[in-house]
Amino acid sequence: KPVFYKKSLLKKKGNEDRGISEEMRNLADETFTLPMVGFAESFNLSVATAVTLAHMSASSRQKEVEGGETIVTGPLRPGDLDEHEFNCLRLKGLLNSLPQRRTGPALLKQKGIVLPDDIKFL
Repeated sequence: KPVFYKKSLLKKKGNEDRGISEEMRNLADETFTLPMVGFAESFNLSVATAVTLAHMSASSRQKEVEGGETIVTGPLRPGDLDEHEFNCLRLKGLLNSLPQRRTGPALLKQKGIVLPDDIKFL
């Protein structure tokens, strides 16, 4: 079924047997299930997330309207993060990709680079 998205979006994944709680379902504006065909009994969380985000991405479109203005429709919009938030998330991802989580911050500290407070809690 089509799902209509608002500006803010929270994706809550449920258990394959019971789904989400009744309380969560009552709070939701929209719910959906991922149909499975073939021999699959369930999707693991990463696959379910990938399928959901792919659908959301495919339903997001940019189009020009009169006057040359570009509008974006759908749930995924470029530019929702400011540059600082984007850089913090990117740095967290890079630091977390190291085999030893403390290696990156330790190397930066040796070079006199102090991480901002919103990065310190990895």
